[in-house]
Amino acid sequence: MPTRHDAPSAGGSAGEDLYAVLGVARTSTNDEIRKAYRKLARKCHPDVNPGDKSAEERFKQISRAHDALSDEKRRALYDEFGIEALQSGFDADRARQFRDWQRATRGGAGAGTGAGARPRRGRASSSAGERGFGGFEDLFGGMFSRGAVSERGADVEVAVPVDFLEAVRGASRSISVRRPQPCGSCQGIGETARGACGKCGGAGSTEESVRLNVKIPPGVETGSRVRVAGKGGAGIDGGPSGDLFILVEVKPHPLLQREGTDLTLEVPVTIPEAVRGATVTVPTPEGDVALRIPAGTQSGRRLRLRGKGVPALHGGERGDLYVRIMVQVPEDDDRVRAALGSLEAAYKSDVRKDLRL
Repeated sequence: MPTRHDAPSAGGSAGEDLYAVLGVARTSTNDEIRKAYRKLARKCHPDVNPGDKSAEERFKQISRAHDALSDEKRRALYDEFGIEALQSGFDADRARQFRDWQRATRGGAGAGTGAGARPRRGRASSSAGERGFGGFEDLFGGMFSRGAVSERGADVEVAVPVDFLEAVRGASRSISVRRPQPCGSCQGIGETARGACGKCGGAGSTEESVRLNVKIPPGVETGSRVRVAGKGGAGIDGGPSGDLFILVEVKPHPLLQREGTDLTLEVPVTIPEAVRGATVTVPTPEGDVALRIPAGTQSGRRLRLRGKGVPALHGGERGDLYVRIMVQVPEDDDRVRAALGSLEAAYKSDVRKDLRL
């Protein structure tokens, strides 16, 4: 699968891009991106690699890439402008004006053409040599942020354990978050008239602990990142706040197993129920339902309850609940022994006659 692309990545390195982080092509569908993310998330998840800092950073990197590319609007902006388009406060219209102005001024040189072309911050080459772009941004009132001096707050990521059924149904949670804010003593500068700020140690920021009510959407799984806009670190000099990202960790369930959006549940039945057929009550995440067991059902057979599985997180049909029938043998007693003769006579052939390797 091709992994060469034009736009730089969220990791900040000019040689990377979000598509390459997930190992997918720029033309990949949302489903292909989701599958690639799930495969990498399972491989790099901190629970699978305890104490491995590189795996933890890799997990965060692929999570950030998936968060951007799974959103159609953010993906389109990223494809057009690159990583700057994902920053809070980015103004696409003004960025296009700036790009058009560059092309008109330089005859198209230096501004880039085709998919992935974008205005660059800092310094760029021209036929007359190197020159800074700071004056251009001032001229247009700031192409990439809402203020020339203000600074966007930092994003904050927090891991939140979620019960299995909460992940299926969705839930509201109250969580504690520590997030940075500009130091009140030095106004985020890090220094005072007497030198380094004593309150923040020259860092320019301190941390606050707050409790927030957040919503966990139905269908999340371990590795899902839930974005809560504007609940990250406070902006500087009136800049916008960063975002809060909730990294979901789903606890296992004693009875239910999940694969994608499908669930599996083992349901015990008696020998008479399996032989004669029966209607039994089966619990589902949305309440009990009646399930018809066909006569002659063998132990291990799977029956499907359509639409009783997990909601699709990014749209689409809800999964199914598969019921695995487990025939239970009664405890040995005189009544069981008395019935065994008649029961054994009911077998018309050797049940292991086809058991050959």
